[in-house]
Amino acid sequence: MSGGSRFDRTADRYAAMAAARDWAGFLEWCDPGPDDRALDVAGGPGALAGALHPRVGSITVLDTSARLLEFVPEGIGRSLGRAEQLPFEDASFDLVTCVNSLHHIARPPRALDEMARVLGPGGRIVLEDFIADDDPGRARRWEEIERIRDPEHGRLITAGEPRVPLLGAGLDLDAEEMWLRVFDVDPWLEVAGCGGSAAEHVRALIGAPTFELRVWRARFRRPE
Repeated sequence: MSGGSRFDRTADRYAAMAAARDWAGFLEWCDPGPDDRALDVAGGPGALAGALHPRVGSITVLDTSARLLEFVPEGIGRSLGRAEQLPFEDASFDLVTCVNSLHHIARPPRALDEMARVLGPGGRIVLEDFIADDDPGRARRWEEIERIRDPEHGRLITAGEPRVPLLGAGLDLDAEEMWLRVFDVDPWLEVAGCGGSAAEHVRALIGAPTFELRVWRARFRRPE
């Protein structure tokens, strides 16, 4: 296997997938303003940042993968770093986003603490991620599947888990929603670079050409 993280090795596939997403709904949740200083945490190739860029004052993408950051569009800041130790001063941003990345972060509560730290008065944190099954047995089984597909997978967050550090940091929960998303197994395996016997093992464990995951989205706001 070649060196680097999974995202370094599959950066082109992940960038193409992120670029193909329709970000319109998520942008509305961000409530962006022309003077906003925005940060996309674990933002990879900057697809969301590219969509936000015309609607904010400035935006920076932070990610641990230098290869993914190469795809960030011109005019957008790039920062190589970890979500658990953001290299920014307190209250540096008015909008902080993190999409489908908490399950790749080693310590999600620490990352959420950091997002709250760099958020200024009146600012918003907008999160979206996949949620673990409420049944512990099914949740453990799915984590096994995730790690066969991607050995660097962390864990899916549990329902309500991000509220604890963010509400504890003085933010208010402004809005949230949850829905089911259907995935086709083969493209899901391909984007992670999972092939051969590992892919066959995953297909056997899932036992169907598609599967569903719960998606959670929420906006938290710091009082003025």
